[in-house]
Amino acid sequence: MSLLKSSGGSATGLLGKQSAPKDLGYDAKLILVPEDAEIATKTLALTESTWLDAINSAVGTRYIVLPINYDIESSPEDDVYATSSLGSVEFVREGKDTVKYSVIVSPFVMKQARTLNGVDWKVYITTSGGFLKGTSTDDTKFLPFTLDNFRVEKEVKATGDTPATLPISITYANPDEWTSSPAFAEPLKEGVGDNWNPRDLKDPKAISIKEVTSPAITGFTVAIEGYDEVPHEGAVTADFGIWDTAGALVSISSVTEQVAVPGTYDVLATLVTSTTYTTGLLPVGSPATLGYATLVADRADVVVP
Repeated sequence: MSLLKSSGGSATGLLGKQSAPKDLGYDAKLILVPEDAEIATKTLALTESTWLDAINSAVGTRYIVLPINYDIESSPEDDVYATSSLGSVEFVREGKDTVKYSVIVSPFVMKQARTLNGVDWKVYITTSGGFLKGTSTDDTKFLPFTLDNFRVEKEVKATGDTPATLPISITYANPDEWTSSPAFAEPLKEGVGDNWNPRDLKDPKAISIKEVTSPAITGFTVAIEGYDEVPHEGAVTADFGIWDTAGALVSISSVTEQVAVPGTYDVLATLVTSTTYTTGLLPVGSPATLGYATLVADRADVVVP
């Protein structure tokens, strides 16, 4: 079973044992999504390309996969009741449900994660058991959880016993959303096309330009690497962009990776003498190889003599 029925709740719940999993595992990764995000059907929720396309879509609409959780601290508030002077007790509201996740990341990823603050996010969750958790109000759409608060906090410093971690805190807007309308997908067993593990979903990796050499009107050579300074191999022509001074893309004839120097590419294009261009991998949302992009600030100049 993949999506649980959200029957709306009858006056007398039927609590007999069902064969659906009782333990989906702990929260492994959070997937942040825009407020209007939804997945229309169970089939789409079980299709890996649904998630890959959303993760690699344009900035402002794309899903963002946070790093895998190192530690989890759940701090549910007790339900709130009011007691009158006559001793009667009335239910007021559900207690807020706040969870703090800790991730281990590089300083670059930490800096990028902090830019996510101040945005109204919703969230899907991948679990250690290979499930995707969300909610459903009509037994058809797979919806993300609504949040009251999302915050990437400041780093907790390393000690002799623990590594440095980055705390990420969320507070659910409706603490009853999962309890009353749970929905989950199990692509490990029911993946469309092939089975797949949602824990393997990753956010695109930022690729920087190490150096540009031999600029000419016929092209140039460029070395690219991650912020881990590991050369980025396997890029293809469709991954690269060249921008002119007006910000328009210039047509690229071909890109060939050097066999002797992995991560270094010979780029052929028709350029204009005495002109400065910029180059890098295309931004997220472009029709390029999934999983990599160059931030605008990390593009490099190509100065054609």
